[in-house]
Amino acid sequence: MTLIWAHARSTGVTAANTLESYAQAVQEGADGIELDVHLTRDGHLVCLHDGRVPLPGGKILTVGDASVSDLAQIVVGDETTGPTRVPLLEEVYDLLAPTGLQLNVEVKNLLHRYPGITGRIERSLRGSGMRDRIVVSSFQHSLLTELRERDGRIQTAALYADGLIDPWAYFSRIGITQAHPHFATLQDPGVLEGFHEAEMTLRVWTVDDPRLWERFITADIGGIITNDPAGALAVRDQFALGSAPEPGITAPDRRR
Repeated sequence: MTLIWAHARSTGVTAANTLESYAQAVQEGADGIELDVHLTRDGHLVCLHDGRVPLPGGKILTVGDASVSDLAQIVVGDETTGPTRVPLLEEVYDLLAPTGLQLNVEVKNLLHRYPGITGRIERSLRGSGMRDRIVVSSFQHSLLTELRERDGRIQTAALYADGLIDPWAYFSRIGITQAHPHFATLQDPGVLEGFHEAEMTLRVWTVDDPRLWERFITADIGGIITNDPAGALAVRDQFALGSAPEPGITAPDRRR
């Protein structure tokens, strides 16, 4: 079954990576949640998409140069969540551990290299209470191989956007068995078939088009990461009942 993971938010929530957005994804019945993690100057893992946070007056706060108390002063949110704050990764564990949901921790380590983040992630997983349900992903594939060297039980998934030739062969060579490609890369002839033949777990990001949900569910890929988990779940439910939605028809609202 193709699993549906919420992309750091859920339907109607524009402020991603908040505890409120994660809680809404849980309420809507998502199979998992994808979120983004950075490391503060004083060694705390925090959930934010970007490593640079706009401040009033046009100033910019760089997460790697900030302490966790600096970030605690920043108000994020939108009309749905209301004013809220930047969450710690440990708080997300507390929210999700009792639910049974899976968690995709995307480590952001490209524009700003965070010293020691691999060790912080590994220790964080040990104390999460849900390590068997966590997949760590990153565009920095060397970080993933370092994590596996630290602990071979850690599940890792390689993120990529485009341009790899026979990506399944490359991932196999570096010991990675799960891949998270941008959905557009699967339009190229033979790519989806190549991943299937290599028996790699495949999850695509970020898919919000019902036509593509139908395509990937029909192709039986491992997972879809989306900003609209309720809609994608409704489409999957229709396939499970043996009544695929008509082409171009958006699935009904599944939210409870």
